[in-house]
Amino acid sequence: MTKKVGTAVQRNRIKRVVREVFRRNRQLFPASHDLVFIAKRGATEIDYSSLLEEIERASRKLAIGAAR
Repeated sequence: MTKKVGTAVQRNRIKRVVREVFRRNRQLFPASHDLVFIAKRGATEIDYSSLLEEIERASRKLAIGAAR
């Protein structure tokens, strides 16, 4: 993760939140794909439920794209 996003403590918190969402919701992450998360400005403010909503939305878009 780039140093452009927050302090080391904030970057580590973002990583922990992403890992926890992944751990609890593996069904949202297709085994046939690799996903890369890029933290942008404002990512230091995200919480578990907000990140989960974002990933669910992205998962639906992936499923719609795969169905076409």
